[in-house]
Amino acid sequence: MSLLGLRLFGEREIKVTVYLIESKRWDSQKISFENSYLTLILEAALGDSMLSLYHFPQSTCSIKVRLLLEEKKLEWQSNQLISSEHHHLSDWYLKLNPNGVVPTLIDDDLPIFESTSILEYIEDKYSETNFRLANLFLRSQMRAFLVFVDVWPTPAVRTPSFQFGGLLKKFTAMSDEKFSSLVKKRPLKAEFYNSFDKNRGFSDSQIFSSFDVIVRTVKRMDEMLQKFGGPWLLGKDYSLADMAVLPLIDRMQDLGLDGLWLDTYPSITDWLSRAQQRPATIKSYVDGSRLSEQFPDLVGGAGALSDFTDAYFKVKLES
Repeated sequence: MSLLGLRLFGEREIKVTVYLIESKRWDSQKISFENSYLTLILEAALGDSMLSLYHFPQSTCSIKVRLLLEEKKLEWQSNQLISSEHHHLSDWYLKLNPNGVVPTLIDDDLPIFESTSILEYIEDKYSETNFRLANLFLRSQMRAFLVFVDVWPTPAVRTPSFQFGGLLKKFTAMSDEKFSSLVKKRPLKAEFYNSFDKNRGFSDSQIFSSFDVIVRTVKRMDEMLQKFGGPWLLGKDYSLADMAVLPLIDRMQDLGLDGLWLDTYPSITDWLSRAQQRPATIKSYVDGSRLSEQFPDLVGGAGALSDFTDAYFKVKLES
């Protein structure tokens, strides 16, 4: 027997998943309540507790964990937090994840956080389907690429996501005091938030520096596709390497910045199309995963910012 706790945020009605004991199945139901804050305890009998994921729809790190959960066909409870209401900085959440970021996976009442660590945890515990590759050399290449993705393109993609993807919008109406207070609660990302003007965003040089990293990333991906023969980054088998970088390349395409690789690395467009068509990818991209869905007035989709990428390449050519 296990307990699943859900916190409801300022809503009068919410859709939750409950276990129906008599029919032995999970079912979605709407629950109405009067209190704006309520902790609902669902008692799930028969079997192990369901995995539970705290996440944002649009978070690239959340998406990569959802990709693996869906590829493995695991049952999991979705707990979507609302970034604009800063649920991830609430005291109750910081007790689960002191880093104050998403995602956080709950398994047997234990919190696992940091997306790459979550991928490894899921692979260790649910190993019936393996996405770490059997060949030890390829596995070492995969792990090296996971480190590269965490250190370089993951933070780099935040810059255009904020500048062109509408994420900066929520900060412009804030007072300087409130913005500073929020930054202090984000120890891992304080440097990033202090690097831009909350009203104007990033400078062109900062944006172009992030483009440098993306170009370096797609170049490395192209080299991997050529070296290992495709169709995936490390050869014939889809792996954690593909899942780790897919949300980042998809994000750049969604922002209209795919011009960074269209002409020079067409293999990336083909790889991205294959990955996007996988059934698990389609399920992982829940409503609101792409910024063009959340901010259709700001985000134009593939090719929309070609003028900006052209300007970037012009600067690189002249430098």
